[in-house]
Amino acid sequence: MIATLPMYDFAHLRNTTDRFWRLIQTELKMGPTHLTRQDDLWSMWTSPDLVLGQTCGMPFRTRLRDQVKYVITPDFGLKGCPPGFYNSVLLSRENITDLAQLDGKTIAYNESLSQSGWAAPISFLSKHAIAPKAAVKTGAHINSMRAVLSGTADFCGVDAQTFALICNMTDDFNDLRILAHTEPTPGLPYICALRFDPKGVADAVLRAYETLDGADKSSLRLKGFVHIDTAHYFSVPSPTSPDKMFD
Repeated sequence: MIATLPMYDFAHLRNTTDRFWRLIQTELKMGPTHLTRQDDLWSMWTSPDLVLGQTCGMPFRTRLRDQVKYVITPDFGLKGCPPGFYNSVLLSRENITDLAQLDGKTIAYNESLSQSGWAAPISFLSKHAIAPKAAVKTGAHINSMRAVLSGTADFCGVDAQTFALICNMTDDFNDLRILAHTEPTPGLPYICALRFDPKGVADAVLRAYETLDGADKSSLRLKGFVHIDTAHYFSVPSPTSPDKMFD
């Protein structure tokens, strides 16, 4: 069996995440002693041995929906979002002061299958009749922020939870301007392979959360867990991919 919680796995939080997993594993009474950490997320997400994982909403609805089972969704208590939901923060340099100025500009995005880095910003901007002229793939939200800061791109969309964790970690991005927040969508779900019982896994997660140290909850910004109907995940629109949009 494998378990992985890669979506907010910053280096300074790994010991905390490991402690949380050990509590979950104790409640499950099965599973690996240690979390798996590797760059190839897809091989972990689609593994028949995945007892617990976390993915992004866009991969879940576009490619994983028939390959995994939904378990539960963490709630980070994000401002303006229902429990278990999240949104993206649209960031620019100080010289851009209005949303309309993003029209014809370059967007930095982490991955084309990222809900917060690509789908949410593009869907939000299209409702305001705003379209970027080019895109720069960065591989990570923090790299998108660096691209905007350096002038490689004009703006980016970043998962609001990731943005908060980064701001708690460093002052390097204080010069970036928050232009807007996108509409809330269901947060990054916990999943398991088809052969496991998702209710049993979810119950173990909930019991583990109750015993998690308060300081660890605070470090992870974790307020609890909620069950979200998968129909809410699957109904979120998926915009054109950057490769096709700028072909």
